[in-house]
Amino acid sequence: MRFSSRPSPPHYPRLSPMQTTANLWDVLCRDLEDKRTNPSKEEHRAAAEQFREAATQVFLPDSPRLCDALEISGDVCQASGFFDDAIRDFEDSLKHNLKNANLGAAARVCTKLAFLLDHMEKNARAKECYLRALELFSSVHDLSQHCMLLSNLAALEKRSGHLREAIQHYTEAVDLAVRLYGEVHPQVALACNNLGVAHMESRDWTNAENEYMRALGIHEKLYGAMNPEVAQALANLAVLYHSSGNVQKADAFYRAAIKTYAAFLPPDDPAVVSVRKNQEALLTSQK
Repeated sequence: MRFSSRPSPPHYPRLSPMQTTANLWDVLCRDLEDKRTNPSKEEHRAAAEQFREAATQVFLPDSPRLCDALEISGDVCQASGFFDDAIRDFEDSLKHNLKNANLGAAARVCTKLAFLLDHMEKNARAKECYLRALELFSSVHDLSQHCMLLSNLAALEKRSGHLREAIQHYTEAVDLAVRLYGEVHPQVALACNNLGVAHMESRDWTNAENEYMRALGIHEKLYGAMNPEVAQALANLAVLYHSSGNVQKADAFYRAAIKTYAAFLPPDDPAVVSVRKNQEALLTSQK
């Protein structure tokens, strides 16, 4: 009877703290890339496994290279669709980075882990990782990812039916975006729009209108009156008025959105078609 077995990864001697790791790191990375030339996702996963095992053999537990190798293995596994393996690698990388006080790297890996868990709808664990990533980035005085993390956390809460928590995090994102970028900036407009959506879903029409109007004003200051971003902001307001039963305003904003889109997009563009269908539904409901 024949038995097949998976070939063992090559054995590399563990380096001492005094030895350079640069050359061997380059060898491991080139070996990984060579193995990934095969289009098979299973081959990519196998290459990541061998890369991980070789790095574990070679680098000491407190080596930043080991943390990097575990993160890279996670990246490859995630790209290949092996999400559970990617979670394992990201968690191991995070653990080693935290143990070695590499807080900036830990924040980056924790963010990747949060995104993946969110994608897999593991909401409780994703929320923990979002909050931890925010804490880690704060500990190294890096706020550059906070607006995105807060918005993603808010979206997760909104999907989970926790509108109050979602509104809280979206509000934090708006306030932080203003602090970082000033009152008139695309990131502020995006944060206001997200907050407006959450208010609308909670049927808080007044606050939703305020946030949508704020986003519209920012887009007009940045781009002028005739711009696709302005058209989308007008369409958002039209949907708000439509939902709240203000037919006259809804029709006016639908018309304004269509007119603005017409300067940039053909009539059969999905964005234009969507606005027209909404307007037709509004008018049909009044007959």
